[in-house]
Amino acid sequence: MALEDSGFDVIGEAEDRESLLIMCQGNTPSVVLIDFNIDQQSIVRLIEDLLDIDPVVAIVIISDLIEGQSETVLAAGARAFLQKPFSMYDMTEIVRKVKPVL
Repeated sequence: MALEDSGFDVIGEAEDRESLLIMCQGNTPSVVLIDFNIDQQSIVRLIEDLLDIDPVVAIVIISDLIEGQSETVLAAGARAFLQKPFSMYDMTEIVRKVKPVL
């Protein structure tokens, strides 16, 4: 995976919302990438739930551009919006930019 090749530790992949929340509760990741095909209201709730688990986690939303969507997810607390299609370089650079400095 491109992120691992760039020196990032990847905890895993979640298939659904519940798996993601459980994974984040047990591992406290610095960055969470969410590639979604769900409605805007559900993604906003997911962002809020992730921030309830860890208020400093950096959330990056990956999606096709839908008008107003990037502004909505950023207002909900996501740190970045990565529009499809993108290069692996773009993804690793976004992760570098949003990753909290500990």
